[in-house]
Amino acid sequence: MVAVPNLLNMASNEFRSDVVNRISGAIGESSSTTQAALNGVNSAILGGLVSKASTSQGAKDLLDLLQRNRFDTAEFSDAARAVSSTEGIPRLIETGGSLLSSIFGSRLDAVIDWLTSFAGIKKTSASSLLSLAVPVVLGIVGKQASASGWSASSLMSLLSGQLAYLETAPAGLSSILGFKTPTSPRVATYETGETQRAVDGDWWKWLLPLLALATILGYFLFRDRQSEVPAVAVVTPTIGASATPAVIESPGAFIERRLPTGVTLSFPSNGVESKLLAFIEDPARMIDRETWFSFDRLEFATDSPALLPGSAEQLRNIAEILKAYPNVSVKIGGYTDNIGDPTRNMKLSTDRATNTMNEIAKLGIAPSRLAAEGYGEQHPVADNSTEEGRQRNRRIAIRVTKK
Repeated sequence: MVAVPNLLNMASNEFRSDVVNRISGAIGESSSTTQAALNGVNSAILGGLVSKASTSQGAKDLLDLLQRNRFDTAEFSDAARAVSSTEGIPRLIETGGSLLSSIFGSRLDAVIDWLTSFAGIKKTSASSLLSLAVPVVLGIVGKQASASGWSASSLMSLLSGQLAYLETAPAGLSSILGFKTPTSPRVATYETGETQRAVDGDWWKWLLPLLALATILGYFLFRDRQSEVPAVAVVTPTIGASATPAVIESPGAFIERRLPTGVTLSFPSNGVESKLLAFIEDPARMIDRETWFSFDRLEFATDSPALLPGSAEQLRNIAEILKAYPNVSVKIGGYTDNIGDPTRNMKLSTDRATNTMNEIAKLGIAPSRLAAEGYGEQHPVADNSTEEGRQRNRRIAIRVTKK
């Protein structure tokens, strides 16, 4: 029988004493308390994933989340590496915090309360530890999903196979998350490195062919869909010589947001859509001429105002936000670095801002709600003497002019 990896052990192994010491200092808890809490955290996250992937649609949604956020890379699954930098722990917490609702749904508050009671830690610490561990656990799951060909059926089998390992989960967790560990027949397990094999009873003799068939079918059904799933990229629109977007800063993990119109959008937690919605929905934030939000997934052809196909998703998201808030009007601004002829830079920035505005209008937004202007090399947001600074200055941004 094919061995099922023990993801719970793999997650626990990532949080070694040196890692725990860093985390405990960051959240203000003792190392021993933090270690105990992390044992519950890993069980809670894995249990939440098992519950989510218990249906075919849930498994597809989880697979999409793993692919979108590149959770098959060591960037997340290697906890020691992830927390080694000064910003490592805050970044993990920010990344995972945006995904908690996707994993636990309406059970999130109950899970945090359970963890607070189980580990004897502050509620804020429980929330931080859950957020911090989510990317690590998802990184481990993502590697397994990638190795199996990004198949939803394989992901379902992988996570359902964790129920035997979750038998050791702390009391009360299974009832909160709605998963049931196997009770009959009793499953005997044998350690094999990082994996175990369940070998009790004859049930597996007929189940194995069915799982194999489901895995094969799932692979072929979902293999061709991989190209449809956008990778997480952090980009600034290029208004210089190159059409290749530059990596500037992490926009956060992809999240889902339901708008008042009933449309559900998917975008990075720190992307332009998220910032625009926060500004629109906060009555305390007043309109001014200084508050701009830079697009992070627009791409243009080299030395041209023509938008490339990769820009379509973010433009659609902006249009849907404007449809959901019909009183809102916006202005699109184009900017360049200070390299080259200022007159030419001004024209290129104007043309790109105008093209961006026109594409949004084509998606059903009244032109009267939109405006565009190019500013050339004016209003830099970074030092033009460095390549990174010039990349940041070459941008398209949006500002709310009415709400």
